[in-house]
Amino acid sequence: MEIYSKDFTLDFALKCIETLRSAYGNKHDVTKKFRSRCRNLIESIYYSGLTYTLAYIASKGGNVVLENALQANSPKDIVEYIKSQYSQSEEASYALYGSFLIALLRQLEAPEIVNAKSFLEILRNLNTSTTLPVTEEKALRFAEWLKRLAEALFEAE
Repeated sequence: MEIYSKDFTLDFALKCIETLRSAYGNKHDVTKKFRSRCRNLIESIYYSGLTYTLAYIASKGGNVVLENALQANSPKDIVEYIKSQYSQSEEASYALYGSFLIALLRQLEAPEIVNAKSFLEILRNLNTSTTLPVTEEKALRFAEWLKRLAEALFEAE
């Protein structure tokens, strides 16, 4: 029996948080820093826009990892890849946040993300998009769920 999900963004946020908790626990440095990213980056999306926020995340966590999110099929794939690539929790927390965001938008078939082959192409597509307000609204909805869940489940820094 298939369970119908009323809110895909909540469902995906739950999967992201559950996967992080399973991989790192509630009190690990990565989850503490991820909680901070969730609290701060939602404001960046709201005030500076999705394009700027993704560029900022890439500057902190690396664009190669964000490009991996274009092919990742699940939060588990993302967490496993990032866990294998990063030893520093600060960079890992940015990479996780950005990768989850890109993976969600890809699954929601945001036109700026779906056909992109690279991080630069994502930024270019967002910059020239006529549907950017719709994509940003989806990103903000997801970011709000991530923030609430991370605050509820992960220990503060």
